[in-house]
Amino acid sequence: MSDHGVTRRTLMAGAAGATAMLWAAPAFAAGAIKHYILIELLPGADQLALDRWYMTFHAPQVRRAYQAWQRDYLSFRAYLPPADAVQRYHVAYGRMTEIHFDTIENFRESRKNPLYGGDLQSFTPPPGGWRGNTLFRSTTATVPVNPDMLYVSKPTPPKELPYLRWIVFLRPPAGVAQADADAWFDGVHAKEIAALPGVKRFGLYKSVADRGDYPRVLEVWFDDYAAWRAAFLSPEPRFTAPLWGGKFPFFDTMSMFVGENPDVDFIHDDRVIP
Repeated sequence: MSDHGVTRRTLMAGAAGATAMLWAAPAFAAGAIKHYILIELLPGADQLALDRWYMTFHAPQVRRAYQAWQRDYLSFRAYLPPADAVQRYHVAYGRMTEIHFDTIENFRESRKNPLYGGDLQSFTPPPGGWRGNTLFRSTTATVPVNPDMLYVSKPTPPKELPYLRWIVFLRPPAGVAQADADAWFDGVHAKEIAALPGVKRFGLYKSVADRGDYPRVLEVWFDDYAAWRAAFLSPEPRFTAPLWGGKFPFFDTMSMFVGENPDVDFIHDDRVIP
């Protein structure tokens, strides 16, 4: 969990007000990237214990180790997901952190820091230690700053309450080729998600990491949880199933609800109400 990052507005590309199937330019190795860390609080663990360790020890230590490469280092406290969202779609609770780098090469170079190595032994461990950690588990994805595909882009002006961003890490089920999953998602599934009521923004990122458990990241914005629930649970939408079958989300997923603004900026030492 020693890499992090997050953008204040991750889906701002595209013409405001356009609701259409839009193609963005493919990500290039020289483009800016962001490293997502989905930090999932384990059952029975205390959010305050996570925040105390993370903000007092881990994030400042990571910043000292990798500040030569980091361009932005932000973290979002997750919204507590209702039980129906957890049970149906494995929505996690904890934190979503995002670190930006100017290039994928800079990200790779930061991993080579010989004084810190990446073995975590130079960092203060969480309660229970690195091996006995009962506080959280983390999952990462490294993607371009801008989405590879932007399907919906409606105006999202400032409002009294935050927008709800659903960030979903995706991987095809076992035995399904990534190319086949991509073709079905772009040709069929994306159109149906874009047509759901209440969708404000919707984009897909393709991983630029050398390795990773989740090669795709989906992001969908709504005005609030009630709008998300109306789109995905009341009732559940009837999506066209892929050849491999199953029920939505049709992929192996990890996901989290966050707002459009982080509650902590580790580079500028800002704390804000999200």
